[in-house]
Amino acid sequence: MNSETTATAATNEAHLFKNPWTIAGSRALHAAGKVLHSALGSPRSATWEFELRYRRYLAEFGESDDDILVSTFSKSGTTWMQMILYQLTTDGAMDFDHLFDISPWVYYSALRETMPVRTPQPRIIKSHDRYGRFETGRRGRFVFVVRDGRDVCLSLFHHRRNFKRYEGSFDQHFDDFIHGNEYNWFDHIRPWLENAAGLPITYVRFEDLKHDFATTALRVAQACRIETSPATLARVLERCSFGYMKRHEARFAPRNEHFAGKVGIPYLVRNADQFIRHGKVGEGVAALSQRQLDIYRERFDRSLSGFPLVADYR
Repeated sequence: MNSETTATAATNEAHLFKNPWTIAGSRALHAAGKVLHSALGSPRSATWEFELRYRRYLAEFGESDDDILVSTFSKSGTTWMQMILYQLTTDGAMDFDHLFDISPWVYYSALRETMPVRTPQPRIIKSHDRYGRFETGRRGRFVFVVRDGRDVCLSLFHHRRNFKRYEGSFDQHFDDFIHGNEYNWFDHIRPWLENAAGLPITYVRFEDLKHDFATTALRVAQACRIETSPATLARVLERCSFGYMKRHEARFAPRNEHFAGKVGIPYLVRNADQFIRHGKVGEGVAALSQRQLDIYRERFDRSLSGFPLVADYR
């Protein structure tokens, strides 16, 4: 960030809600978790130590009524929406080194063991967190982006192979996508669609962004109380186009250098130029076999029937 942006971020820091007791408690718990993991050295203790670290980072990052959280399941248009909101809320300057310098992802920062940067308000924050993390409430607004699960499945396969150390076949990946318990598309988006806690969520379909970008971007701006002008919208249309973002792909993708010296990190960048791959609609249907499509539909009917927003994802 430039000096002016840094100064603005520092000023806005005073307006963030940070509970000193919560911060102190999260730090103490994380310190205990590190001691436990050092003693045990097991996968379970590593998982618990990271969870405590992540909670500490969230507490220290704080909350603001002006925050806009871009919440998604992976490969559903997250980076696209971050870029849209950045262009809508700023002068759109592309002088940043990486997307997370202007739109933090606290989880990724916790993996790196580097606190997320402070940015001006409204902060555009990325999240893949489960709905349960916010059941007791959270300041700010949510923009939840959904995408056809069949396209997500295909895109996630390429992402796992290019960035996440995955060595399996597409058939194995498909079984993970349908039956996996740790991070499952069906189980992840259902509570977000239900929204039992009544969070202020604006729902956006990836397909609507593809088919009617201007109208959808304006709807997001209105929901987030962002004033727009014809000049701003023209810039958003240009800089959030596939071609423009593909040319600046290096600013959006994970980097091996982010994890230099770290152990047990899930990221391993093999093909950095494949982070923004195609972004097409309907590729998943063409890629899945008839047997896989039948399995997908059966799983969809069990988990997501009754939600009009995603009805045509069946």
